[in-house]
Amino acid sequence: MEERFYIPRTLDDPPLFFMWALDDAAVFLCGVILFSLMGSALMFLVGCASGLAAARAYARLKQAGGKGFVIRALYWYSPSDWWFRSPAPSHVREYIGG
Repeated sequence: MEERFYIPRTLDDPPLFFMWALDDAAVFLCGVILFSLMGSALMFLVGCASGLAAARAYARLKQAGGKGFVIRALYWYSPSDWWFRSPAPSHVREYIGG
C-alpha cells in the first residue's frame, strides 16, 4: 500500500493555509472578518478586496525585507518590552562605556 505524504522541499518552508503562507492568510482573513462584522453583503465584498490588497502589500513588504522582517519591524518600531525580552531596549542607539 502506497501512502502519500507532503514532504517540504526545505526545512525553512513556512506553514501554509491552502496556497498562502499562514501570516499572509491571516492578514487577508482579518480584513474579511472586520468588514464582515459590519453586516451587509457589500461590506463582505469590500472586506475581500481590502483584505486581498493588504495581504499582497504585506507579502511584498515581507519579500523586500527578507526573512524576519516582521520581527525586526516590531522590535524597532514598537515598544520592545511588549514583544521581546531583550537586554537592550530598542530606543537606545548607542552605549557609552563598557
